Amino acid sequence: GHPYGSRFPRYNFSEAVDVYRMLLKQLGIEHLAALVGGSYGGMQVMDWITRCPDEMDKACLIATAATLNTEALAFVIVGRASITEDPAWKGGDYYETGDGKGPVVGLASARQLAHITYLSRDLLQAKFARGLQKNFVEAPIAERQRRERTFRTYFQVESYLDHQATKFVNRFDANSYLHITRTMDLFDAGARYGSLEAACARVRAECLVVSYEGDILFSVQQSKDIVAALLKAGKRVTYCHLEAGTGHDSFLTDIDDLSGLVGGFLAPRTPRVMKWQCRLYRNVVKMVAPRAHVIDIGCGDGTLLDVLRKERSVTGDGVEIDIDPFKEAVADGNMLLWEDADEGLSLVSDRHYDLAICSDTLQEVKNPRGLLREVLRIADEAIVAFPNFAAYRIRLTLGFLGRLPVSKALPFQWYDTPNIHCITLKDFKALCAAEGIEVREVKAESRHPFGKFLLALGLANLGASRIVARIGRKR
Repeated sequence: GHPYGSRFPRYNFSEAVDVYRMLLKQLGIEHLAALVGGSYGGMQVMDWITRCPDEMDKACLIATAATLNTEALAFVIVGRASITEDPAWKGGDYYETGDGKGPVVGLASARQLAHITYLSRDLLQAKFARGLQKNFVEAPIAERQRRERTFRTYFQVESYLDHQATKFVNRFDANSYLHITRTMDLFDAGARYGSLEAACARVRAECLVVSYEGDILFSVQQSKDIVAALLKAGKRVTYCHLEAGTGHDSFLTDIDDLSGLVGGFLAPRTPRVMKWQCRLYRNVVKMVAPRAHVIDIGCGDGTLLDVLRKERSVTGDGVEIDIDPFKEAVADGNMLLWEDADEGLSLVSDRHYDLAICSDTLQEVKNPRGLLREVLRIADEAIVAFPNFAAYRIRLTLGFLGRLPVSKALPFQWYDTPNIHCITLKDFKALCAAEGIEVREVKAESRHPFGKFLLALGLANLGASRIVARIGRKR
């Protein structure tokens, strides 16, 4: 037979996905445990989970988007033009002319342009800066004159892009590149259903969405758009932003965090909830209604969520930005959102949860007032737990020793403590009053006999080492 060339039919993402589906049918596979796709493959996963939502249990969408943004479109359009404007392309029928390799110059240029989008600006700068390629600089004079005539440079980054182009043209067909990139250009997960929100409302799989710092091709915001649409539709979704620093190619080159994250998501373990953990959070647990829909902001490794699932059969999510505890929480079967509480919880719509929990988070954020506003935007009520810096033991340590206290409850030195705000019960109540927030219930905790004695006398601000408060907007 002969290559199709210009006769190859135009196809779209859905038709490509249907090829996989027909293969599965022939293999006798009726249902998938999970779909995993990065970049172009992630867009195929997006098509599959929205168009055929009953065919999988879980889905991982990595460094991808529901559609290309304008900048990405522009890069791909220019790359394809490099191929189609190469005289050796011959309208796609180049296989039996010349050496049969076709538009290698155009394909090389397309690859060079695309490769720039795979790497972050920071990585390119750190790796090459304006360094010169030694073998270019020290080349024979005739070679250097040739480079000058053809407006070539001596920069290392040019040598790198030339190398990537040479590797690519030796293993890839120009027509294949044209067809594959055009299907990516034309894909829009929301177009078939009227909007991305409507498309995500069809999803039944639990989803993991991963974005990367410095990704030029698929922006962080595009991943967040998918997550926000899934959350709004009430779907179970975990979102993580990885700061590998490589850019789009990070999901291929920096896989340690990604592999741990995906592994925990696909095969979660059964969490071990210890009795001491239940005792630690007993006052929080008492304030949570059975089967409530909750979010734990600053959830760490998900221990409190594990306790609440065991003790109260709750559903819900956690918020965390430290990748190691994030992975641990996901491995316990929790759904997590990678968000900085100080920058707001933009992924979550108003009153999405029954209850928001901030356990030992309020004193660690830069803007406690803003956090309180956010938690009561996304939930009807909130539980806030924090160390009480007016406790008698702290007062005594400061008064007699002139030192900040170090204890089991506050195990940090002043220079490495995450507690950037010193909150007291009275200060917390004053802030709530100023914000129009109703303090509906307060539990004051102390592990020390004298502290418990002070609590019995009604001196909570003096006796309590820790406060658990349930708050809500004034009715």
